[in-house]
Amino acid sequence: MLSINETLLNNIIEEMEKNNQITEIYLASKYFYSERTIRRYINILKKKKKIILIGTGKKRCWKVYK
Repeated sequence: MLSINETLLNNIIEEMEKNNQITEIYLASKYFYSERTIRRYINILKKKKKIILIGTGKKRCWKVYK
């Protein structure tokens, strides 16, 4: 079982609050993680009901819940 990096979770939330159209590719390059790792952490945030993805494709954006 992998441990969860709470700092990375918080960083992802902060970035999504700054830019609600941020991509997994950008987050991966900024924090030096693979895209797969970023997607896994985004799924954790979705399951915790901290974020939700609205829309698809180029019209998508993230909504962050406090």
